[in-house]
Amino acid sequence: MLLFIIPIGILIGVGIGIMGAGGNSLLAGILVLLGALFVIPMLWFSLATTYKRINAFFPNKATLLTVLTFLFSFVLEGFNPNSGANLDFENPAPYVSPTESPIYLVLLILSLVWSFYLLLGNSKVKKHIG
Repeated sequence: MLLFIIPIGILIGVGIGIMGAGGNSLLAGILVLLGALFVIPMLWFSLATTYKRINAFFPNKATLLTVLTFLFSFVLEGFNPNSGANLDFENPAPYVSPTESPIYLVLLILSLVWSFYLLLGNSKVKKHIG
């Protein structure tokens, strides 16, 4: 992920910097667009890695479990008490402790258990390719 986040940040940051400095808006727009396009391969590799790991454990249900894993991640983020865009820089939103949201804590624990199982579990695959 870090391999993709660095160029995304650089391209978008330079593009916004050029816009803020009153420079060439076409160049700035192209840089921001290129930075945004780096999200596509980042998501692709993330999906492929997750699918491959789930397929090693549950070959018959890999597609369904991959889709459910990503949907669960979006649902989990929806319950995060600190998520959401707050663009009011004068009066930023206060930090809310995640312990104040028991639903979020339960979903977070389930997500962490599933992630650690995929990361640390030993699959029964005999021949590993790739």
